[in-house]
Amino acid sequence: SLLAHHDAGQLAVIAAKLNCAPDVHAIKEALALALPSVQSQMENLAVDMGYTPGVLALFYKVAIGSGVAPLVIFMGVGAMTDFGPLLANPRTLLLGAAAQFGIFATVL
Repeated sequence: SLLAHHDAGQLAVIAAKLNCAPDVHAIKEALALALPSVQSQMENLAVDMGYTPGVLALFYKVAIGSGVAPLVIFMGVGAMTDFGPLLANPRTLLLGAAAQFGIFATVL
């Protein structure tokens, strides 16, 4: 991350945009108090400096943000309630019905 592997020049640019001291802790505090539009500008500035969002941010954007992850989870639970396990344990019918309802509610 930019604040962990900082360059003095990069910190100075960010501090100037946030109107704070070019110190890691001061920048963190200023970012926490900044408006969302300013935070977005700082993210774009970090990308321009060569830094990328982390794996978790990418996962959130692709899976959670697009709404694909809940569908995949509900479909996986529905697939686990195949006829073999359903015949062996009829209580899994409720789990499968809940999963199918979850898919329906998520698509709505």
